[in-house]
Amino acid sequence: MTTRSVSAQPSLSDPAMDELCQERVIHVEHVTAIRHALLQNAEAQRIATLFSVLSDPTRLQVLHALLIAPGGELCVCDLATGLGRDDTTISHQLRVLRQHKVVTMRKVGRVVYYRLVDNHIRQLLHMGIDHSNEPSEQEVC
Repeated sequence: MTTRSVSAQPSLSDPAMDELCQERVIHVEHVTAIRHALLQNAEAQRIATLFSVLSDPTRLQVLHALLIAPGGELCVCDLATGLGRDDTTISHQLRVLRQHKVVTMRKVGRVVYYRLVDNHIRQLLHMGIDHSNEPSEQEVC
């Protein structure tokens, strides 16, 4: 079942209007399916928080370094040196990642080691790397 209504014709010279339906058609079965499976606000917020944790380039570099690290862990000094950043910057990013339970730390004497502990993050990193290395549609043409 569909319902239709015709909107006032927008100016054809307005490029923003190219992205809108020129005739409002509601497909009830589609709307019902969407509403049935809609993400709840709390779940959407958790997902948004996860992606915000992954949205910082330095944090992504830290996570990638931990992903490829021999033995699966690195100390702060090795991370900072390997990434060409200072210890304080790396320590701050690791603290954010630890607060979100993405990494864990262990201390051996005066050296602190970090390890990536969330397998979902590993999968997202691999998918992100694969996706960013694919040619864009513009490059293919």
